[in-house]
Amino acid sequence: MSEAAPHVVPQPVPSPYVGVAPPVDPRRTAALTPSAHVVVAGLAVVGLVLNVLGGAGFPSNAPVEWIMNAGLTIDIVAVALACGIGAGVSTRMRPARPSRVLPWLGLGFGVVAVVAWAVTSGGMWESLLGLGRGRYMDDTGGVFTVGIGWVLGGAFSAYGVRRRQAGHLNAAAWCGVAMWAIVLVGVVASALLYAADLTD
Repeated sequence: MSEAAPHVVPQPVPSPYVGVAPPVDPRRTAALTPSAHVVVAGLAVVGLVLNVLGGAGFPSNAPVEWIMNAGLTIDIVAVALACGIGAGVSTRMRPARPSRVLPWLGLGFGVVAVVAWAVTSGGMWESLLGLGRGRYMDDTGGVFTVGIGWVLGGAFSAYGVRRRQAGHLNAAAWCGVAMWAIVLVGVVASALLYAADLTD
C-alpha cells in the first residue's frame, strides 16, 4: 500500500522590492527642495532686523505706529519660522506629491497683499519722490489689515516649490514669493522713512 503524498503548503512569492525602496515614477512623484524656503527665510530675517531698527526710531508719542510696527514684525517672524522649519524638513529632498494647491493659494494671497499695500502706500512714494510727506499709519495700513494673508502667501508659496513637478506650478509659487518680498520691501521702507522723520 502506497503512502499518501505529504500536504504541501504554498509559499508566498518573495517580492522583488523587499528591503528595497520601490522605483519612483518621476511623472507622478516630486521631491521637497529647500531652495524657496531658504530664500524666503533669508529675506524675512533681513527684513525683520531692518523693521525692528526702524521701529526703534519711532517717536515715543506714536502708540498706534508702535502697535502696527509690532504687528508687522510678528508677521515677518511667523514667515521666518515657517520657512526655517520647511528648509530643515526638505533638506533631504525626500519624495513628495506634486503641490497642486499651495502654489495657487500662495499666489492668491500674494496678490491680495500686494493690492492692499499698493492701494494704501501712496504717501511712501510721495516721500521718496519729494512730492510730499506720507504717513506710516496709512502706508502700512493695508498690509496690517491683511497681515495673516500676507504671511500665508509667503509660507504657502515657499512650500509650493517642488523638484520634478510641472513648471507652471513652480512658476506660480515663485511669483507668490516675489509678491511677498515686494510687500516686505514696502513695509521695511515705510518703517525706515518714519524713523528718519521723512514721513509722519
